[in-house]
Amino acid sequence: MKEELLQLKQKLRKKIMPEHLQKMEELSKSEDPLGYIALNNAIDRLIEKKRLEEEQNLLKKKKSIVLDDKVDEFIKWYTNNIVKENYIDIGEYSRPIEMRNFIEKMAVWYELRYPEYEINRIMPGSSQEMIDVSDVMFKNNRYINDLLEEDSDVRELDWDEFYNTKAFVNSLPWNEKCFLLSPRYHDIVYWNRSHSSAHLHLTKKGVIIEAENMELVLPDLSNQDLKGKHLKELIQILKEKEIRIPLYSEFESAIKDYENAVYQKEEMLNCVMYRIIERGGNRIGPRRAFLFAKEFGRNIDIPMMYGVDRTDPGLRLFMNEYIKAGGSKELVCYVNYFSRASKYEKLNTITIHELIKTQGNNATTFYTPEEDELHQRFLNALVSQVDQESVTKEEVKRLRLERKLKRAKQREK
Repeated sequence: MKEELLQLKQKLRKKIMPEHLQKMEELSKSEDPLGYIALNNAIDRLIEKKRLEEEQNLLKKKKSIVLDDKVDEFIKWYTNNIVKENYIDIGEYSRPIEMRNFIEKMAVWYELRYPEYEINRIMPGSSQEMIDVSDVMFKNNRYINDLLEEDSDVRELDWDEFYNTKAFVNSLPWNEKCFLLSPRYHDIVYWNRSHSSAHLHLTKKGVIIEAENMELVLPDLSNQDLKGKHLKELIQILKEKEIRIPLYSEFESAIKDYENAVYQKEEMLNCVMYRIIERGGNRIGPRRAFLFAKEFGRNIDIPMMYGVDRTDPGLRLFMNEYIKAGGSKELVCYVNYFSRASKYEKLNTITIHELIKTQGNNATTFYTPEEDELHQRFLNALVSQVDQESVTKEEVKRLRLERKLKRAKQREK
């Protein structure tokens, strides 16, 4: 891959827009060395940006199924796309570390909120400990017992509801809380900040609230015409009219910044889920991550994919929960991900459909009590339908017999 990237960098200069190269040639002949240097630096940045994009594409083609690798890939993307050029050297070193630490912190928070024995109570997978986290935190908490009366309502609180997401977020310092902020567009974006007063006022979703001096750029469109359009729509209009966007325009960079912010938050939450799976191990990790996925709108397929331990006595119950939450029977899962002998050992796979046919509930019963109940209800419905048909047939026979008897009596008279 290194060789591919080196070749890529050599080719990128040849792909730079012709007007940039022409402008460089003009500046090199003029008496404006600072302009030439500035443009050359801008082109170098453009080359580096394209190189990073191509590198990410290469990484995507060689995606690993190892969850820790996925976290590493995200940290690398975050460093290259968010941190670089936005922070000084100290920030370039420390900010990725802070992001990794926060991912770990959020995973630990979810572990504290749902300890192993609570996960086991919600979705059984092994022997149950006689511990209730709400009792530990409220009923049997010495601080609470010393401070409050025995009949205080505090003792009836549920720990998972008490240590909820909003409480966790509000407890964070600002430098970590900002990782969870909703992405938004810049309030104001300039067409070319150093050479033009044309600019747009945007909503947080990128819709134009107000346009100022844009008639200088688009003579056939008034500022009022642009109001209500999304910034992406305006970019498309510019391309259709073959109006070249300046190298230093904030229009396209604003879209890129927003999309990066969306990806950053979404993939960060995915990484929290990956760490929850890895930290929890073969049974608890996927189940805890399944709860996290449902709460934070993540893909519920991922916890299930990594949660197939054929020795797990609660695997069929876990599959049922996955299916009830909208999961697919065609999902391909990795068998015994946590039992591999090496990090990149090739794993066998199996679909949920195949698991349903082969994975029993326990040593004595193949189906879970819930499945048995559903089967019984189905049979009852069938029996009810059969009985109704029998009753109808008998009624028809009875009516026929009555008619025959009636006709026979009439003949006798």
